[in-house]
Amino acid sequence: MPKTRTTHHAAVRVQEASGSNPDTPTKYEFQILGFSDHTPYFFENGYSSRIRMKCSQLPDYVSCLQALKKQYAKQIEIHIGLEAEYYPSNFQNTLEMIRDQEIEYLILGQHFISEETTGVYSGSPTTDESVLKLYCKQCLDALASSSFTYFAHPDLIHYIGSETIYRKHMRHLLREVKQMGIPVEINLLGFIEGRHYPGNSFLELVAEENCPAVLGIDAHMPEHLTNRVEEDRLRSIIAAYGITLLDHLDLIKP
Repeated sequence: MPKTRTTHHAAVRVQEASGSNPDTPTKYEFQILGFSDHTPYFFENGYSSRIRMKCSQLPDYVSCLQALKKQYAKQIEIHIGLEAEYYPSNFQNTLEMIRDQEIEYLILGQHFISEETTGVYSGSPTTDESVLKLYCKQCLDALASSSFTYFAHPDLIHYIGSETIYRKHMRHLLREVKQMGIPVEINLLGFIEGRHYPGNSFLELVAEENCPAVLGIDAHMPEHLTNRVEEDRLRSIIAAYGITLLDHLDLIKP
């Protein structure tokens, strides 16, 4: 199998990532690279998100990546994706906008619970079981739409209450996701930056439930693609848990 590495927030004309020269893809040791920046989203009342491109920027994002695909077709296989949340009130409208573009796949990254405009950031520490439960339900509702190729950083939810409660809800989440046949991501950027994810409890659950898993680089900056020391460390930890990473993804067109 070819070496497959997936990344979000790739630095090609995106709102959040650092700028870089578009010859970047040829510098790295892989054959397949997926770009999945935060999707633009339809919001009501003129809300402007700080973590994503504007709707008007989506065609430029796609055309830039299409140009890279063409330019480096003999050297690297590039795929055009987006990272999206599931916000029930505007998901369908957003999905229709995405389908108007040549987007090859979506990954689910549920950064806010309920709605971005009124909800809670998923990574905020909480001891409230209802927040954990709602996060799990919203993610399952999202994945049931059959729009997503894999589930990015499922352990972004930062529940710091009872370990028993955490394992109960996260185990149920992982079992349902596995039944849907959707891989879960183990996030390299969180590991590099010492975030609360990927955590030991999550990795144990992934191993215990034998979930299909992928390693997501989550490259907010080009140098994240070349941090092989930290990547190898994380791969060793993953292997120690008995988790086998997928080396190929079947992309689901949204």
